[in-house]
Amino acid sequence: MSSFQSRDAFQDRAVSLEEGYFRTRDSALVDKLRNVFENKMAKDELAKATGITNDDFLNRMLQLNIRGEMLTAFKLFPLVEVAWADGSFDSAEAEAVINAAINQGIPRDSEVLGHLKEWLHKGPTQEGRTVWKMYASELRKKLSPTELATFRDDMVKHAHTVAQASGGILSMFLAESSEEKKVIQELKKDLTV
Repeated sequence: MSSFQSRDAFQDRAVSLEEGYFRTRDSALVDKLRNVFENKMAKDELAKATGITNDDFLNRMLQLNIRGEMLTAFKLFPLVEVAWADGSFDSAEAEAVINAAINQGIPRDSEVLGHLKEWLHKGPTQEGRTVWKMYASELRKKLSPTELATFRDDMVKHAHTVAQASGGILSMFLAESSEEKKVIQELKKDLTV
């Protein structure tokens, strides 16, 4: 009788392991399907918000977790670059970036502004730069020359405000450092047809 019971115990264990395997596999497949669906929805939302349909751009935006309101903050990424142009940023530059964000409609106590502050503290990344350049390229294709000029002029105005916030190298004598001027020139170039 004990041989029969041990065989049943082994069979029960095998069935249990098999069921556990398929449960885990099914759960993983459901999670994968959910992720694909959520990614598709987020991509569609981002495409609708930007008017941009370039898959590579949309995928990179999603990898950077830029969705919904974060797009407004991402538009201000060049201001983070200006703030960090000389290798660090100060509180006056940070405040100028935050004020630009608030002027763009980002609420002062929002999670989005928190992410922008995080970008300020960490500094610009190469991936952020790459995606910004892709974004600027798509804007050049999608916006009319007048719309692009308006967007560019607004960004450049904010960039000069950020650059002048710290007073430059010699405080009163130079309002913008050469590094800040270089970043602003690059911004103009990125947003010019």
